[in-house]
Order: sequence, then C-alpha cells, then structure tokens
Amino acid sequence: MTATELSPAHTEVTRGASRARALLQERGLPYSDEIPLEAIGGEFEGGGHYGFEVPVVNNFSVMETTVRLIQDRGLQVTRFNETLGAFLLSDSEVSDMIALSRESGIGILFAMGPRPEYDRKAAFYRGGFGTSQGRRVNNNDALAVSVEEAIRLTELGARGLIAYDLGVIRLLSDLRSEGVLPADTLIKSSSHCIVSNPLTAKVYAENGTTSITTTHDLGLPVIQDIRKLNPELVMDVPTDVYGDKGGFIRFYEIPELIQIASPIFLKVGASAQAHPADPVNEKTIAKRIQRIELAQEFVAKSGLDITYINADSTQRSLPAKA
Repeated sequence: MTATELSPAHTEVTRGASRARALLQERGLPYSDEIPLEAIGGEFEGGGHYGFEVPVVNNFSVMETTVRLIQDRGLQVTRFNETLGAFLLSDSEVSDMIALSRESGIGILFAMGPRPEYDRKAAFYRGGFGTSQGRRVNNNDALAVSVEEAIRLTELGARGLIAYDLGVIRLLSDLRSEGVLPADTLIKSSSHCIVSNPLTAKVYAENGTTSITTTHDLGLPVIQDIRKLNPELVMDVPTDVYGDKGGFIRFYEIPELIQIASPIFLKVGASAQAHPADPVNEKTIAKRIQRIELAQEFVAKSGLDITYINADSTQRSLPAKA
C-alpha cells in the first residue's frame, strides 16, 4: 500500500487549550492565529481607508529635504513622525517644522521628551534588561517633564504627540479632557509601548490613545483581531523596519493590511537606515523616498476599491493655524 492509502480520512485537529479557546470565542475575543482574513472596510472620520506615515524626520533640514523630494515625485504622504524627542529641538526649530508642515499639508507628530534613554536612569534603559521593559517612564520628574513638553509643543502649535508610556498617555488624555491641552491634540503610542495583541490595544484605547503603533512583527491574524476588538482606534502599522530591528519589508502585505485593519496608517521608510538615531543625509532620505514610492506602487497594483485618507481628516495631525 502507498502512504496515501494508509492515511486515515482527514479530520479536524483538536487544538490544545480547547476550553480556553471556546471560552474566548464565545466572548468575541481573539482565540487563535489560524483564522480567515476578512475585509473590515473601516474609514477615517473624515473619509478614506489608509494613509502613509514617514518616521525619523527628526529636524528641520531632514524635513525640508524630504518634503522637496516628495513633491518632486508627486507622492502621497499624510504625516511625519519626529522620533528622537522634541526636547532636543529648540523652540525656533519646532516652529520652523510646524510652519513647513502647515505649508506642505503634511502633518507632523512630535515625540515626547524625555525619552527613557535620555533620562537620569539611562544606564538601565540602554542595557538589555532595561530595553526589554518597554522603556517605561520610571520616575515622577520624568512625568512632570512629559507634561511640560506637551504644553510647550501645543503652545507652539503642534497637535500631534508621540508618547512612550501608558501612564503618560493617560495623564495627557486627562489634561486634554480638562482643557489644559487643546481638545484636538492627537496622542499616538510609540511602537516602544509594545502594543502586541488586541487586549493590550484595548487598554491603550481606553486610556486615551488616539492611534497606536503596533509592534513591528505582528502577523495578519493578530492585526485583524486588534481592529475587531478596537473598531474606533486608528492603527499605525510598520511596513518596513530598521536594520537593527530585523530590516524586514512586508510590501506585498500592504493590500491585505488595508483591507483587514483600516483605518490604517502604513508606516513606511524606516528600512532606509539601520537605527533611528543614525545620522541622516540626502542619500538616506532618497532611499526613504524610494521605499514610499514602492509602497504606493503596491497599493496601485492591488486594484482594490480603497481610498486615501481625506485631506480634511484630523488624523493628519496638521499643526494649529497661526
């Protein structure tokens, strides 16, 4: 007999943790990675299924060159991220970046300071154990400085803040509700918050996060379940990553990501450099632009009935008008 003839008829495999899976499924919670993908079809409040977000735009010079190359090539970019920490920028440079954002129509979010690696306990965070802790703020002075930074940036006109700690996010959300921060301030969680599953995403949403950046290596089923459990939350999903974080590129998944997770920002261009703190020159920026161009080609070739984010959406995080 052949091996095929000896094999029993195909039957469904009984999964481990079957009681827990049944319990979670009954409650509409994630229970497996082996699930069919479904097109969600969610849109931003102002319209559109997806936008493009470019990280590591950390000073005015880099931003100016990036805007020029984007405009020269006729590319779509919704917003930039300044990622090293705005406390490293003078008020005048922040103001120049805000003015350029307003002029170009490309939004910008500023990273809150102090980033843990610049705080007084930096030795802990720069070591392997500290890094694995998700770079939480671990002293009251850093909380106070985070609030001061938020006030400074919003007074200068910024309306997009990137935070690295759940407690800081909750604090900023409360201050936004109280009117200390402008009501239209967008609070985005960094990938360093380690939002890596649907329930963690829900905790961030419940504590005032406007949009979450997922960890870089999530599979499509987990991303889909984050969306299902958090229908109102905007998701920022990396499509390529720094060399030090693996350097992987998932452009072929872009059409699937839009279908299962919209409204979504496709975070593109990080793979142009090895580390976010690396010096950036025009060659690096040109490589980043090439990544953006490729990502947009994959969207265009998909033939899907999907739309780019509406220009009037608050999720563009355009600065307040002067």
